[in-house]
Amino acid sequence: MHFRICADATLRGPDNAVAARYSEGLWRLGQRQHRAFECGGPVYLRVTNSDGSRERLGPYDCVKAAEGAIFTHDSRLGMHASRAEAGLAAGVWQEIAFLSAV
Repeated sequence: MHFRICADATLRGPDNAVAARYSEGLWRLGQRQHRAFECGGPVYLRVTNSDGSRERLGPYDCVKAAEGAIFTHDSRLGMHASRAEAGLAAGVWQEIAFLSAV
């Protein structure tokens, strides 16, 4: 099982269907809005950097997506959305796949 956050701010499942959209700091899932979501581990990440290079990270026992970033416990691993008001567009991951195994 896996899902991924794509460059178009969508959360997609293994069949590429859109499960949720990220907008204005919220994940929109149907008519509902969520500030964050969490995955229990072990969770591996396969990230695509802004320059197109890929990295494999993990395993982590818990990963959380909130406020445009990916966290493990209290540490920020990376960003999936830019924060234009803070001028932080560089270093945003273009795609993040959440994997149960590598």
